Amino acid sequence: MAASSAFASSERRVLVVSPGWIGDALMAWPALQLLRAQQPHVELTVLAKPHLLPLWGLHAAPQHLMAVTGTWATTLALLRGGFATAYLLPNSVRSALLPWLAAVPERIGLAGQWRRLLLTQVVMPPLETVRRHQAWEYAAVLAPDAAALPPAHLELPAAARDAATQQLGALPRPLIGVMPGAARGPAKRWPAERFAEAARQLRATLGGSVVVMGGPGDAEACAAVAAGVGGGVLNLAGATALPAWAALLAQCAVVLCNDSGGMHLAAVVGTPVVAVFGLTDPTRTGPLGARCRVVQRSAHRDRAVPRESAAAVAALAAITAADVAAAAQELLASGGPYA
Repeated sequence: MAASSAFASSERRVLVVSPGWIGDALMAWPALQLLRAQQPHVELTVLAKPHLLPLWGLHAAPQHLMAVTGTWATTLALLRGGFATAYLLPNSVRSALLPWLAAVPERIGLAGQWRRLLLTQVVMPPLETVRRHQAWEYAAVLAPDAAALPPAHLELPAAARDAATQQLGALPRPLIGVMPGAARGPAKRWPAERFAEAARQLRATLGGSVVVMGGPGDAEACAAVAAGVGGGVLNLAGATALPAWAALLAQCAVVLCNDSGGMHLAAVVGTPVVAVFGLTDPTRTGPLGARCRVVQRSAHRDRAVPRESAAAVAALAAITAADVAAAAQELLASGGPYA
């Protein structure tokens, strides 16, 4: 789906303000699907940071996508949109300020960062929500009566599948995906050499090839993994647009990763995922999917872990390559044959 500013329909226009990170946006998808099912006749627009528009283009629920640019340019775009309701998924002041400046009549969201006066309806999630997965926070805003969350649904365009197939070429199968990056820095990054060792152990059992993936900021970690694996490896760090990245993940037999946006993307496409967690709480932000495993040693878990946390780094270092390789083998054995 391309970004759109055409609002020709006379149906009620609804705005959903997206979270700013890939993983958070993906965790919001089940709630958005419920909103679409409950309000099938609304004209739905998602407002997101520019780098997230390709991701939202893989979702069927919104008819329109709009990029967050400057404050006044975005406000003018919202004014032209004629929205009746804005659902605010981030907790930031700015996410509430933009619909407020655009005089959207209904502005619904969590209390967030001192922004109550900018909202017409402050959502107070049920007490149990704070102990459940973060996806339920988004459901409290978009579908407050939900009893269950559907699996997130992603639609891969043919162009993305073709791009992935071209990049993979004739690599021997099965493909072992490795994503050593994480936007939150060292507190969420298992050492690259451990990823390389785990991938070597898996390939010794499964055969096939190793595909290392990540954004431009992950280039150093991806290069270290590729060098550590040795032969039979393809390093695609920074070389893949987001839709093609999803298509690459869909072709992997298993993916090894950190707690990251890539983890959530792999889970959504349905690929078996083994995710390494240090101190962050997988019951809150873990991958959503039946074919996912979390490897974690620490009994202490926290939702907010500083980027430079020495305790988190130590918790990650306690996890061995054998731990991750064994989890991957068990996951594959429980799910039937791999591609």
